[in-house]
Amino acid sequence: MDSNFKRNLLISSSVSLLILMISSTASFLSIKNLLDSNTWVNHTQDVIYNLNNASSILTDAQTSMRGYLITGNRDFLQEHYNAEKESAAYFEKLDELTIDNPSQQKRLSELKPLRSNFFKYLHNQVVKKQLGGKDLTFDLEEGKKMMDELRSKFKSIENNEQILLKERIANSEKYGNYSFVLIIVAFIIAMIITVVFFARILRDHNERALLQKELQRKDIETAERLEVISGIATQISKGNYDVQIDDRKSDTLGALGASIHNMKDSLKDSFDLLSQKEWLQSGVASLNDKMLGEKTIQKLSKDVIEFLCQYTNSSAGVLYVIDGEELTVTGGYSYIPSKNRERIKKGEGLIGQAIVSGKMLELKSLSSEDIQINYALGEIKPTHIVAVPLLDFKVEGAVELASIYGFSELQLEFLNVVANNIGIALKATQNRKRVMELLEETKSQSEELQIQHSELEAINAELEAQTEKLQASEEELRVQQEELEQTNEELSERSVLLEEKNTEIQKKSEALELTTRYKSEFLANMSHELRTPLNSILLLSRLLSENNNKNMNNEEIEFAKVIQSSGNSLLGLIDEILDLSKIEAGKMDLEFLDVSTKEITDNLYNLFYLVAKEKGINFEIITKDAPIVIKTDKMRLEQILKNLISNAIKFTEKGTVSLEIKVNSDDDKIICFIVKDTGIGIPLEKQPLIFEAFQQADGSTKRKYGGTGLGLSISRELAKLLRGEITLNSKVNDGSTFTLCLPVLGIAISKISVNKILETEVIEEETEETEVRPKYISEVIPAEIEDDRDSIVEGDKVILIVEDDINFAKSLLAFTQKKGYKGVVAVRGDYALNFALIYRPIGILLDIELPIKSGWEVLEELKNHSHTKHISVHIMSSHKLKQESLLKGAVDFLDKPVAFDRIPEVFMRIEHIINNESQKVLIIEDNPQHAKALAYFLETYNINSEIKSDVSEGLTVLNQNDVDCVILDMGIPDKQAYEILDGVKKNPGLENLPVIVFTGKSLSIKEELKIRKYADSIIVKTAHSYQRMLDEVSLFLHLVESKKKEGNDKKESTKKLNSLNNILFEKKVLIVDDDVRNIYSLSKALEAFRMTVITAFDGKEAIKILEENPDTDVVLLDMMMPNMDGYETAEKIRSNPKFLNLAVIAVTAKAMTGDREKCIKAGASDYITKPVDVDQLLSLLRVWLYDKI
Repeated sequence: MDSNFKRNLLISSSVSLLILMISSTASFLSIKNLLDSNTWVNHTQDVIYNLNNASSILTDAQTSMRGYLITGNRDFLQEHYNAEKESAAYFEKLDELTIDNPSQQKRLSELKPLRSNFFKYLHNQVVKKQLGGKDLTFDLEEGKKMMDELRSKFKSIENNEQILLKERIANSEKYGNYSFVLIIVAFIIAMIITVVFFARILRDHNERALLQKELQRKDIETAERLEVISGIATQISKGNYDVQIDDRKSDTLGALGASIHNMKDSLKDSFDLLSQKEWLQSGVASLNDKMLGEKTIQKLSKDVIEFLCQYTNSSAGVLYVIDGEELTVTGGYSYIPSKNRERIKKGEGLIGQAIVSGKMLELKSLSSEDIQINYALGEIKPTHIVAVPLLDFKVEGAVELASIYGFSELQLEFLNVVANNIGIALKATQNRKRVMELLEETKSQSEELQIQHSELEAINAELEAQTEKLQASEEELRVQQEELEQTNEELSERSVLLEEKNTEIQKKSEALELTTRYKSEFLANMSHELRTPLNSILLLSRLLSENNNKNMNNEEIEFAKVIQSSGNSLLGLIDEILDLSKIEAGKMDLEFLDVSTKEITDNLYNLFYLVAKEKGINFEIITKDAPIVIKTDKMRLEQILKNLISNAIKFTEKGTVSLEIKVNSDDDKIICFIVKDTGIGIPLEKQPLIFEAFQQADGSTKRKYGGTGLGLSISRELAKLLRGEITLNSKVNDGSTFTLCLPVLGIAISKISVNKILETEVIEEETEETEVRPKYISEVIPAEIEDDRDSIVEGDKVILIVEDDINFAKSLLAFTQKKGYKGVVAVRGDYALNFALIYRPIGILLDIELPIKSGWEVLEELKNHSHTKHISVHIMSSHKLKQESLLKGAVDFLDKPVAFDRIPEVFMRIEHIINNESQKVLIIEDNPQHAKALAYFLETYNINSEIKSDVSEGLTVLNQNDVDCVILDMGIPDKQAYEILDGVKKNPGLENLPVIVFTGKSLSIKEELKIRKYADSIIVKTAHSYQRMLDEVSLFLHLVESKKKEGNDKKESTKKLNSLNNILFEKKVLIVDDDVRNIYSLSKALEAFRMTVITAFDGKEAIKILEENPDTDVVLLDMMMPNMDGYETAEKIRSNPKFLNLAVIAVTAKAMTGDREKCIKAGASDYITKPVDVDQLLSLLRVWLYDKI
């Protein structure tokens, strides 16, 4: 009803408003059109008005002209002259008014020239009159014609405007009529709608009145029902949950009643649950109170079973405790003892089974033979029996309860809850009983001891004094114990503080670690920026110093060498800056060796003489009292001195810089290096700062001298590591004196003690060797022995025996002849080489102790001579020098007492060599291209090669196959490489196997000493390293160049050896680098080997040039470039199938851990660091281009 009323009211109002809006809009539009029509009517009238005025002015002008022509009166001319301006004004007005009418505009444009001609005509007539013209009748006719034409045009324009005026008046009248009609229609519609909706609204009003009365009745009924519901809710709030609600009507109040009913049930359930929990908790608390106190098992069991039966309304109960494998009754309630129930075994009966299962068991359906409960008036059967195990991690006992009413779920839950508590109490009571028993036992033992004490009282009397002392000591100990306890409390507090400090230290450690990482990244980037220009300096200075074009004099060559030396020194300094973090962490490795002071001074003089000379100052070195040799780390010492001298030269404008080396006057075990200059000096207050990192005496922005401020800081730390110190004495404008004091006999720090032992051992061995060599010279020269030298002909196999023991030599000669060889005997060492050159033996048997020359000297001569180095030498001596013999190139070593017995083995080995049986070399190299190149060149001597990239596979091959030599590529000596070498030398049967280490790194003295423990030869990869590798292999395998192979084999070998030098000839190399200095220096170095060089300045250009030059043989790719770096460029190159096998060598100034692997992963074939070592670069190029010759 209410919605109908609102709808009717809304519709009537909306329709009325709509009619009003429509009528208003229509009226507005009609009036607006009417006004527009009136405007246009006025507009047309204005046009006609101006047109008539213009026409009238032209007529007046003509009349004035005629009046002047007839009368000659000049007054007529004034109106004539004004007419032209006035007509022009009216014509402009007409142009504006008719701008919306193109046809009128056209007519006006046609009228304008006529008006202009007309005024010209009038002007001409006036002029003619003024000039005295007489007959102007003809001219007046012409004027009339012109005026008639103008009037015709005016009339045409006026007629058009009159037509427009009529149309616009008609439109105005039409819009006025429309407005009147629209207002009448709107009024009628509004009246109809008002009447209709008034009737509907009146009807709705009547209906709403009836509805109001109905609502009042409903309100009374609702109030009565709510009063009933309120009463019920009050009853529920008072705890009466049994009250019922009879209101079942299906309306809102009926739903409310149902909800209250549901709430009542929920509250009843909640309070019941709370009541049950309270009952449970109250029972548990009461039971715990019952179990408190020191009770016996029987007392505890009696209290527990009585409480359980009373609390659960049980009729009877019994409690059993485990005693071994049986259960024993310890307490009962309404329990009649029975012999067969006093002890029960586990698993027997309900309670026995509960013990075994560890769960509560129930029994409800009971037979007539089951338990009965007795009372005074008779007996009764229970209806429900329950057995509950008592647990304390394990079963301690069980309770069995019987009820004639049955146990509720709540009671059973209670029993489950308290079972654990009872078990704990039983266990505690049993433990207490055991403790009491032990106490009794102890007491008994104490009484026995008391008796024994009485018996021994006489013996112990003499110890009483000591006992008293011990008691005093105990008292002191007690006092100390108290003090210790107090100390422990203090330590505990300190421990908390220490833990807090540790946490703070951990945070600082993490921050320091982050700082260290940032510093490492900074040092790596700085290394790149320094190495890039340094690369060009070193390459170009080397090219200049080699003077291949022979266009430089000796002084210029020396200059180039100094530049190269300085560049290398700068490179070393960069490496030291990268090691700054090692100095700070105390991990700097030192090499304490014997160092010549002359060598140090020569190096420093060559380095700084020219620098000082160019600056115009004197540089001198004074070594008058200097020791010849000191023990220190040469590189670190030179680094300190270079820094001090370079600083002295930098800060000295004139005068002298000197280095004086002398022994300390107070202690001859200390040597002092004194660097003195006559420079600017250092203020006293600034002197402590200059030894701090990044600090300078003048740190202002206007300072004259630059520098990082790191040099003296590094020098001071290095001096400390060398067990010395640096002191300073300086005055402003008087110069400075830096004094470096070091121990003459330096002692290596503990960190390198192991390596020092190694070095000392090697040095001692060499010293011993030098000292004992004179022992190997025999003073007696025996007589010559008749041998086969005079009967040797072409084709004979000759054995040279170098032995001064005549009897032994004769035995060896006889055995040699027996084997079918010719024998030549030399009884003195100085004959050995000549005999070897003359008779060309296939093997030599050599003694160490010989006249004139020892066997060592003979072996060295043989191995150094190109015609004899391949001959296998077998040493036989009574001196135990097997290892030294093998290292110097001998094939085998035989102890003289048993040497003759092993002579057959010697001849078998000789026959193996001369028969040219297959020789095999194992190459262990993780770069397959390097390994293939090495194997290719080894074919020169028909040597079979087996390549393994994995260390474990290499060791397996050594154990399974006959290998004559091992070539191990060690890119950078590391732990794994040393493990390989150690594994080879410790393997039985492989201890004498020749091992050649092939490395691309310039080794330090310590690394070389360590490797030489295992390796027979060390070869650093250079431009000529493969030729040296062939020489070393041939030496160790004692290869004989067979004269029979004069044909194709020899030509092929010669071809391979020659091609080693021609691999780079006319090969095309692409150099990609963003630094033009690097491109220039590398191009010059490679063009010297007649290589074709093309260049690119970034990755994108490199890709484009490769597409244009698909015949490129190798790419030298810088890894740090703008736009597209080397890593992305390498990936782009590899993505093109045409360049999958193109050799790409990464060139980078970053030499950090993991850079090589990163380059290889990106697609590079190999890796070389800046500054580029030309020899290593040539070696790499030969490796990757050998298969293109």
